[in-house]
Amino acid sequence: MALLIIFLPLDCASPTALYDYVHELKDSYLRNAGQLSKVAFDSKLHVLHNALGTHTSISRIQGGKLKSKREIRVATLFKEVPAEFLRMIVVHELAHMKERAHDKAFYQLCTYMAPDYHQLEFDVRLYLTHIEHLGPLDWRPASVSGDEV
Repeated sequence: MALLIIFLPLDCASPTALYDYVHELKDSYLRNAGQLSKVAFDSKLHVLHNALGTHTSISRIQGGKLKSKREIRVATLFKEVPAEFLRMIVVHELAHMKERAHDKAFYQLCTYMAPDYHQLEFDVRLYLTHIEHLGPLDWRPASVSGDEV
């Protein structure tokens, strides 16, 4: 079976574009979940945590109220891969806003947000294995000259 990659017209290289992308997915599928205060790429994430993305919730007391801030960090690796890989990581981290553990309910929520979630997770793991053994792939589409159709 060949790996099918569809490139979406999504440029999430800037922090604002990434935040907007994640916020749009969250609003589409998890309207009742808490607000996200920060979404960012993290260049140290893959090395330090052996993770591709993290979801953190920080609670603090402000006056007489308990304030909670939620952050999603995505490994910088996902700036240079197909948009579907980024979507898989974002869906995974958003699912942690509702479900903490990697259990049946968690994966049902992931497949609700991305019906092809399991295939995407497999493809990302396959690509990470490729990086480990052969190095990264160049995902940019080949330029087409004027005389080719």
